[in-house]
Amino acid sequence: MINTFSYADRHIFSILIPDIKADFGVSDSVLGLISGPGFILSYVLVTLPLARWGDQWSRRGVVAISAALWSIASAACGVATTIVQMASARVLVGVGEAGAMHSSQAMVSGMFSERTRARALGVLTSSTYIGMLVGLTGGAAIAGVWGWRAAFVALSLPGALLAIVLWLSGPGQEKHATPSSTGKGQISWLAAIRLFYATPSLRYLALGVGVFNIFGYAGATWLPAFLVRSHGLSVVETGLWMGVGSAVGGVVGSLISGILVDISRRHDEIWQLRIPAMGLLLTFPLTVTTFLLTGGLTLELFGFAIPVVVFLMLCTSFLSALWAAPAYGAIARLIPPQQRAQAAGIMIVIINVVGSMLGPPVAGIVSDILGREFHGDSMRYSLLSMSVLILVGGLLTWKASAHYRRDLADAA
Repeated sequence: MINTFSYADRHIFSILIPDIKADFGVSDSVLGLISGPGFILSYVLVTLPLARWGDQWSRRGVVAISAALWSIASAACGVATTIVQMASARVLVGVGEAGAMHSSQAMVSGMFSERTRARALGVLTSSTYIGMLVGLTGGAAIAGVWGWRAAFVALSLPGALLAIVLWLSGPGQEKHATPSSTGKGQISWLAAIRLFYATPSLRYLALGVGVFNIFGYAGATWLPAFLVRSHGLSVVETGLWMGVGSAVGGVVGSLISGILVDISRRHDEIWQLRIPAMGLLLTFPLTVTTFLLTGGLTLELFGFAIPVVVFLMLCTSFLSALWAAPAYGAIARLIPPQQRAQAAGIMIVIINVVGSMLGPPVAGIVSDILGREFHGDSMRYSLLSMSVLILVGGLLTWKASAHYRRDLADAA
């Protein structure tokens, strides 16, 4: 639930961009900088220190304190009166969210054996997409009735309450002993980074997922604007369709990826990372098709007229969600328990430095440049040009799978 509201508070900004832009009178480039570097710089800078703190002190405590901080900061976005105040609040949201995922992954990995761990991580990562549903759909609905400021404040309240619940009742530092993850104690950040880099499958995996997320984070920020500008949907309709599509596709993809990995790796360990690679490679052609579609096309399904672009986005959400649970499951199998939060933190830092730092601002800048020629369709062609990064990310992840067997043997 905490992870759900972490991603709700993260994605609510994107659905409210049209209202924020109208209120403050700023360009796509400025909003891209706030959404990308403004959030991610602080996120990246404190992720590894908080991951190490979680390994040394309390993962439960780190997640609870972080949830309280980002909830307060998200509420501050709703009361900002200038774009500088908004940017400052988003920086603090990044600081808070930097303490969540790595310690959560380590807690779950420590409570489940190798036989069921991928499925458990699939359940945890599925909350990412539920959070997108809550942030996009809930944020749009609240903004439609009470305004965008109320949306920020309303979605910040559950995270603060859940932080208290976790602090009082969450799991402790349980570590599940496994043949492939025993032995070593704490190591320094530099030693953790060297160990991560010296493991080829993790090195290529982090780079592949990072490159994919240049497009992924750009899409998460700017797809609402694309649907509004190029397909004529309202903000509320966009929030509903994107939220439901991302949630259904992402949740199903996350859960199925864990099940597929737990079953298929019994026959060959390579499937731990080959399944994520196949998901990304299959995402590429569907994404290109999504941005080439003209507006107004609908698909009759269960009596509802669903925009074809939304149906394709549901399919790409499913396929692109196949990477997360197997990837973090691979970290749990290759890295000793006492260092898992740091290893997950390194992965998160790489993904966000490569992905979030570049994706949203580049898409915004390219859109501004193309706006002179393509006007309302500038975001369509900005995101279309960036979709080739999905293919590159899939190929790098496939290369990571080729090294996985040997790395697993070395870890054992």
